[in-house]
Amino acid sequence: MVDPRSGAYCHQLEARRIEGSAAVIAGSLDLLTVDEGEILEFDIASEPTVNPPAADVRDVERICFVYKDGRKFGETGPSHVLCKRDDFPRDLVHLCSTGPGGPAAPCLALGGLQPLYERVGIEAVMERLRKFLRDAKTGTLTADGWEPVPFGIDQIPCGGEVIPHFFQDHAYENLSAGVAMGTAINVEGDIGRLMALFPDVIQPEQMLEALAFRNGNAGGKRRAVPWIFLWPTEIKPELDPIFDNWKTGADLLAGMKRIGVDQAFTSAVGDLLMRGVDFRCERAPAGGKGLAVVLGIWRAEPIMREFFGYSDNPAARCLELRAFRVSQGLMEEIVALDTKVETIVGDYPGSPELYRWVSGVDPIPPVTLIGGGALGSSVFNNLARSGLDDAIIIDHDLMRPHNLARHTAVTADLYNPKCDVVAEQIEGLVRTIALRVQPMQRDVLDIPVDELTSAIEGRLLIDATADERVRQRIDEIRSDITVDVVRTEMFHEGRLGATFVSPAGGPTLADMMRTMIASAPHNRSVAAWLEHEEMHPLGPDPLLAGFGCTSQTIHLPNHAVDQHASVASATIFEGLKGAGIALNPLDDRYRPEGWEWLPVPNFISFVPATEPDWQIRLSDDALQCITAARSEALPSETGGYLYGAWDPGLKQITITTATGLPPESTATPTSLKLGPAGATNEERRLLLKTRNRIYLCGTWHSHPTGSAAMSGRDYEIMMAHHQRDLETLSPTLILIAGEGDVQVHLKLP
Repeated sequence: MVDPRSGAYCHQLEARRIEGSAAVIAGSLDLLTVDEGEILEFDIASEPTVNPPAADVRDVERICFVYKDGRKFGETGPSHVLCKRDDFPRDLVHLCSTGPGGPAAPCLALGGLQPLYERVGIEAVMERLRKFLRDAKTGTLTADGWEPVPFGIDQIPCGGEVIPHFFQDHAYENLSAGVAMGTAINVEGDIGRLMALFPDVIQPEQMLEALAFRNGNAGGKRRAVPWIFLWPTEIKPELDPIFDNWKTGADLLAGMKRIGVDQAFTSAVGDLLMRGVDFRCERAPAGGKGLAVVLGIWRAEPIMREFFGYSDNPAARCLELRAFRVSQGLMEEIVALDTKVETIVGDYPGSPELYRWVSGVDPIPPVTLIGGGALGSSVFNNLARSGLDDAIIIDHDLMRPHNLARHTAVTADLYNPKCDVVAEQIEGLVRTIALRVQPMQRDVLDIPVDELTSAIEGRLLIDATADERVRQRIDEIRSDITVDVVRTEMFHEGRLGATFVSPAGGPTLADMMRTMIASAPHNRSVAAWLEHEEMHPLGPDPLLAGFGCTSQTIHLPNHAVDQHASVASATIFEGLKGAGIALNPLDDRYRPEGWEWLPVPNFISFVPATEPDWQIRLSDDALQCITAARSEALPSETGGYLYGAWDPGLKQITITTATGLPPESTATPTSLKLGPAGATNEERRLLLKTRNRIYLCGTWHSHPTGSAAMSGRDYEIMMAHHQRDLETLSPTLILIAGEGDVQVHLKLP
């Protein structure tokens, strides 16, 4: 027996912390050295209760912290915790299995004690211990739901894959059956022992065929074995621990008898034997027999919500499950007292719902991705690993060697369609769950409107092409369909990422691009991009292949793409709560400078009576400026200039900015003469910072009374402007704001 306070410095510190922890009896610490490691014993007081204790938890309990398997007192958390009293109650629900006659082992942490110890230290373990004793004493161990019986101390379980909710839902929906069968794959080799259970019920008469099918998928190796699932046919909650560290067929059969399913098990095995199922499987060195057994017990409360993979139905979730791998020699009976039994640690198979739970995100709506390039493939990879399960990928291009620098691809993908490469990202993440993934090696510009509409409508549309023609195509068709759009691209040679978010019915992508450019006077990163574009008009460098120039590309590392993809993905996960642009500037070494959200106002569309094929898109911000200026100027007229951009191909003029009354203007209740355009600091700054990509597009003025219809004097002014605009073949635009009425008037060259 050793006094921990006389040992190494770390021993002294740890002993001082434990002895100073609440409820620990001073002077009760003893540190023992044993062959397996170290054991620290101490006395701790439990909290007094007003009512009689629900369990035999004494006022003072002797506790053992066991340090083995490389754990060291004072340096790590204990490997496990034991209650030294021989008659400590063993019918509590939060005890780890220790085998017949073993000491009680409280389960203090679902994920083990070491993570707690690393974050908080030994006091976290002490706090969990005090809570366990209090809850056991007051009968509130299951206040947050039923916790599955933890695996046993020193138990070496078998790995595998199991879907708990499949078994719970099946048992609840087929309560009176009490038994079900299916197939599993048994693997023994360098990677260890694994047992994967498939979530399909197989009838006994179909078992041979099902096993042959699974063996065929396993390369012809005989790895398929049956699983047998058993549960009580009446929901009578069991309160005592049942599952223990069963190691033999005798242990398993005794447990089945305790549950009341032993006869059903014997009958199920006999039925399979009569139908020619011999349970043979590939095992070293000369083969053997195998079987998976799943047992269910009805509990008083549903399994704790913290556990993923269980049924959403609270009644079905009350079925506690435990799976076992049963192994036997080739010449022995599969059901025998000496059969080897191992508990299966049933990992949930790779699936979208698992990835959503691990990622902590809500379900992702069906997606159509246009463009499987560097940014598109990275965004899609983020979505796939966050639980996306329904996607259409459209891209006509092939994966080429230089693409591997920035695309989510490998050499095996070379010269395959990019849409297929992107689709394989999500297909490679999912084991058994059916996916709805459709790659389309098509040029979106060549897809007929009705076919493209079918691939887009009702889905989240993600455009990662950085192609202006694709943007225009999307704007053209979305006027007739309901679709949320996210367009993500990179500017300034990858130093500025922009993710445009346009909910259904919101501003068009053209509106949003004009808004971003118009923000340059107040946004340093946008202004820097436009300045760079003006100074380097030739764009990316050519990429040579063989003896010809085949492509153009920018010099940009993959981690910069990933940073922009990260912001785009986070924006998508936000749920498209409003129209705006997520800007992600990087410095010249591609280090993040902090993303920002640029809200985009709604745009109102006007159709000029004289040019019905054209649209005038006016931002809410510009309209509010006009409306406010008109009200302030009453009873006089007022006006200003309209700035934006026009596109003869789309037959569209987009107005982002409306000025107030310029200097040197004269305004009366019946007349208005505007001063020269560009005379204010705001206008000059707008033209300078946007590098004239936002420019003068027209004028506006108010009518203090009456409608916004054009007067004779308005027509004369418009024609005078038209004569000047003819020199540059520019359209002439006049907007008139009347009493509750706004009209636009357009004359083309």
